[in-house]
Amino acid sequence: MTELLAEVGPDTESHHRYRLVDCDVHPIMRGGMADLRPHLSSAGRRRLGLDERRDLTTTGHREAVSVPRNMLYVNQAGVLRDDARAPDGSAPGADPAFTAQQLLDANGIDRAVLIGGEVLGLGAMPDPDAAALIAAAYNDWLAATWLEADERYRANLVVGAQDPSAAAAEIRRSGQNPRFVAVLLPLTNILMGQRHYYPIYEAAAELGLPITVHPNSGEGIFRTSPPLAGGTPTYYVEWHTGLSQVFQANVISLVCHGVFERFPELKVVLTEGGLGWIPDVIWRLDKNVRGLRDEVPWVKRLPSEYIADHVRFTTQPLPEPRRRHHLHVLCEIAQAERTLMFSSDYPHWDFDDPRHALTALPAEIRQRVSVDNAVETYGDRL
Repeated sequence: MTELLAEVGPDTESHHRYRLVDCDVHPIMRGGMADLRPHLSSAGRRRLGLDERRDLTTTGHREAVSVPRNMLYVNQAGVLRDDARAPDGSAPGADPAFTAQQLLDANGIDRAVLIGGEVLGLGAMPDPDAAALIAAAYNDWLAATWLEADERYRANLVVGAQDPSAAAAEIRRSGQNPRFVAVLLPLTNILMGQRHYYPIYEAAAELGLPITVHPNSGEGIFRTSPPLAGGTPTYYVEWHTGLSQVFQANVISLVCHGVFERFPELKVVLTEGGLGWIPDVIWRLDKNVRGLRDEVPWVKRLPSEYIADHVRFTTQPLPEPRRRHHLHVLCEIAQAERTLMFSSDYPHWDFDDPRHALTALPAEIRQRVSVDNAVETYGDRL
C-alpha cells in the first residue's frame, strides 16, 4: 500500500497528512435497536417499543419497531463478511476496536467515513415522527459508540427525509459535532430535485456538509422506497444489479430542478452507485437541455458541468472490464480526478480491498482518488 500511494500524485498538504480515506464503512449495532435505548427519552422508548416491556416479551415476539429492509430479495450467503466478526462473537462490523484493527490498521486508512448500516432504509418508514426519533437517537449512539472509540472515525449523521423541517433541525443539532462530516439522506420515492428536500439542503449547505445517498435495501420493495424501472425483479442478482437506476434518476432530477443553482455550495456523494452509467447520462442531459432549454431556464450551465462540480462518486463497486483501458476511458469521461473517492464498503460481502481496487485506476489519479478528493469534499471536518 505504501508503494501504491507513493508512486503518483501531487505534493499536496493532504498527501503529507493522510495515506488513504475510506468513504463508505458501515457500523453495525451490537444489540440491534435496543442499543438506542440510552439515547431515547422514556416516552421515545415507549413510542418505539424499546422500553421495559420489551424485556418481558417472549423470545421471537416482535414488539419493537424496525427500519424497513430487504426481506424479499434475500442473499442466501448474507451481506456481511463473517471474518469481520469480532473475537467476542458480535456481529460483523459491530466492534469499533476490531474494525479499526482489521480495516484501518491493516490497510493504512487514516480516515473512515461511517454510513449507518441499519438506518439506510429509514426513508421507507411511513411514520415521519418515528423516523425522526430513530435518526436523532442513532446519531447520538454513533457519536458515543464509534466517534469516541478511535480518532480516525468520521461519520454521516442520518435524517428522516419524510419531515424536511425536522430533518433540518436534526442536521443543525447533530452537526454541531465536528466529527460528523456529511448528512446521510435515506432515499424515498420522492426524487432528490423536488422542493420537498430544500430545507434539508439549506441546513446542510449552512454547515458545509455534503449530502450522502446510498442504496437503502428497500428499492422496488416498499411503496415509500425508490421504485425500480420495468417492474418487480425476481432474483437478488437482478435487484442488486439494477440499483444504479435510482442514482441515475436522482442525478437527473437534481440537475433539472436547478438544485445546484439554488444551493451553489452543496455537494452530493453517491455511494455504491456505480460509474458505468455516467457517460450516457451526461451526454443525453447535455444534448436534451440544449434542445429543451425553455422548459428548465434555471439550468444555466451544461448538466455535465454541474455534475463535475457538485456530484461525487465512490469506487465500490468499481467496474472490472476485461480491458483495463476501458475503465481508464470511463474515468476520463467521469472526470474521476475530481469526482471519484475510494470506498471499501466494509464489512459487506462485496468489500473492495484497496490494495487491489486502487491498482486498477490510472496511475496519475490514484492519489486524488485515495485522499485528495475526499479532503476537498469533506473539508476541515475530515
